[in-house]
Amino acid sequence: MSRATHRLILSVVVAPAAALALCALAPRAAHAQAKGRIYVSDVEFGGYGSEKEMAAALKRQSKTTIKEEGGVWPLNFMIFLNAAPGANTINIVYYDLSMKHDQVDFAEVGVKPDQKIVQLNGQGVSKEKGFVKGHKYEVRATRLIGGKEKVYAKATITLK
Repeated sequence: MSRATHRLILSVVVAPAAALALCALAPRAAHAQAKGRIYVSDVEFGGYGSEKEMAAALKRQSKTTIKEEGGVWPLNFMIFLNAAPGANTINIVYYDLSMKHDQVDFAEVGVKPDQKIVQLNGQGVSKEKGFVKGHKYEVRATRLIGGKEKVYAKATITLK
């Protein structure tokens, strides 16, 4: 096999495989930095080809204050669990910090038992669900295990 043929094989087969491997590792590295956190945005999170792209999007899109749009506060989450849930569902639970940690609402979300990053777009909360403009809320990714809430990730937001 000539050197030119060898280089061609490397560039056609090995380089793309290496690039795919790096993309697969990117979320793992991002998870290590962010585990236990929920990033919240009023704009949907997308797909990312590298850790650098994901980190830039999280930095650019993440907000701690969400503005009401037509009676609804739009919420999109990038959730970095601090451990695999070991179940097919987790709960996204909202606690009103302005009202002594009262639980306002929750939603059950399907996941894989070994999943550690959950992208959840298109969520919304409203006055009809008991949310109040100006209040601060803690958003938690949890499971009930033995009657106790296990928290995998959390964030604090204010509704404006």
